[in-house]
Amino acid sequence: MLQYKYLRLEKRKAWFITMSKFLLLLILAVIIPMQALAQEDAVDLYNRGVEELKQDRLDAAIDSFTRAVQLDPLDHLSYNNRGVAYKRKGLFDKAIADYSKALEVKPDYYFALANRGTARFKKGDLDGALKDLSDAAKQGKKESAIITTLGIVRKETGDLDQALKDLKQAVSLAKKNTRAYIALGELYELQKDYSKALDSYTKAVELGDLKEAGPQLKEKIGSLRKTYAMELHQEGLKNYREGNEKHAITIWSAALKIEPDFSPVLRDRGLTYHKIGKYKQAIDDFDTAISKEPSNAELYRVRADAFYRLKQPDRALADYTQALQLNSRDSIAYNNRGLVYHEQNDLNKALEDYSKAISTDPDNPVFFENRALVYLLKKQNQKALEDYREALRLTNEESRRTALQQKIDSTAQELETEKSPTVPSPQENSENRVVPSQL
Repeated sequence: MLQYKYLRLEKRKAWFITMSKFLLLLILAVIIPMQALAQEDAVDLYNRGVEELKQDRLDAAIDSFTRAVQLDPLDHLSYNNRGVAYKRKGLFDKAIADYSKALEVKPDYYFALANRGTARFKKGDLDGALKDLSDAAKQGKKESAIITTLGIVRKETGDLDQALKDLKQAVSLAKKNTRAYIALGELYELQKDYSKALDSYTKAVELGDLKEAGPQLKEKIGSLRKTYAMELHQEGLKNYREGNEKHAITIWSAALKIEPDFSPVLRDRGLTYHKIGKYKQAIDDFDTAISKEPSNAELYRVRADAFYRLKQPDRALADYTQALQLNSRDSIAYNNRGLVYHEQNDLNKALEDYSKAISTDPDNPVFFENRALVYLLKKQNQKALEDYREALRLTNEESRRTALQQKIDSTAQELETEKSPTVPSPQENSENRVVPSQL
């Protein structure tokens, strides 16, 4: 929709605004009385049509403009404004005919040219729309509304680079051009430049004057924030998997500025803080994520892992227990809680948790290795040997296989000599025995 579609005529004079210019059309005062009366009647009908158009009384406006051009066939403004009424009714062929008639009467009337281009665009005639609007923009070089529509048409034709130039020019000419900012947002969104798209949409909202489009645009902004945050989440994961943990944290921090409550990002940034030894920052992220998703069992478990690293076993136990209440199939939570009990020398509870971890996930060699250590402490060496052998069977990593084979040999030898086996402390190789959460 263009800003300047209908122009107001007062008795014996016509006026309209094109940005900062006023064109005053003086009606000749010295004409024969009957001609003056007819002209005055045409002006009155025009003014009535303008008011009816402003009130969206389209049929009444069409009738008034029709009677006006019957009295004054050279009234290009009435043709133009009747075209506006037809266009609003969706009668694009009639609108185009009226704009063309206005241009026959006044060929340099570029508002009618721009309006015809808009009607052709609405009708689906992109080539015709592009020609009319390009010509109109050349004649009215400082008309932001015309350049905005031209940019929108170019966007639809796929000429995104030129469309971007047009829309940038439109907002430079009129800083409060809401429509141009929305079109810019749509273009940036097509280019997946979500940051600039959000800036443009937000500017449109700040300017106001959105009427019924306001709630839809705000909903679009909310949806786009989530889309952008999800894209940054994936970009952060890519960097993390390439070993760029610090850069991943930077990207996720940017995502959280856009969508502060995005739990997957809070989780993964927290796990990355945990990996690089920043356990307090990890807990901060997990706290926020849990406040948003208090029924998410995994979040309690990963926070428990951080409490464990900070040597806060009671808080770790509380979180592991809460995680298991929410998800009784979490084998990692059983294993890691078992490790805390193990370090507290509560061997029965440790054995129970390691066994539950194994029954839930019998393919994890760490669970068997951990339980073997408890069996050794309980002097159940044969069971320890069986668990070590199962851990070896399940292990592919060569260095771990070598270490397990050494433990098997040592335990078997001590069984043969009936010598008490050497049992590692619970903290020995704990990095290998705690199962971390994965990104």
